[in-house]
Order: sequence, then structure tokens, then C-alpha cells
Amino acid sequence: MAGKKTGSGEESDARKVKQRGARRDLDALRERRMQAAEMFAAGRRQIDVAVELEVSQQTASRWYRQWTEGGSEALEGAGRAGRRPRLDDTQIE
Repeated sequence: MAGKKTGSGEESDARKVKQRGARRDLDALRERRMQAAEMFAAGRRQIDVAVELEVSQQTASRWYRQWTEGGSEALEGAGRAGRRPRLDDTQIE
């Protein structure tokens, strides 16, 4: 098994650091969607939005569809990450 480190733990530690660094900045993602909404309102094409905001054409198309159906509010986002909690506050108490 050439190139595979065993026993030192270095490889797994590096992988953990990389995963921690990959967390999403929800505010930055929301801001990008709001920029897209402004661009759509100004009459910009989906491809222009995709190129300028550095997203895929599929993402720009999805944002456009959401924007046409619900306006800027539709692009606000869920405001949270991950699953919804199973227990409410009273159940936790």
C-alpha cells in the first residue's frame, strides 16, 4: 500500500481540519442570492448572474424560478442549517 500512512494519525487529522474549514457562511450565501434577485429585477439574464456570482447555470436557473414565483423573499433562505429539531423547547425542559 504505497503512499498510505498508517499508525501516525496525520492523515485523519488533516481530513478533520479540512472538513471543519468547509462550513458554509450562511450570511454570505444569502447575500449572493439577494444579489441575484437584484440582478433579475434589473433585467439581467440567468447566464449573466451565473457568471458574475460564480455559480452554476443550474443554480441561477433555480434562483430565477424561485424569484419569479415568490420575489426576493423566496431567496431569503431557511435561516438555519441542518435538520429541524425533533423536540420543542417545552419537551427539552
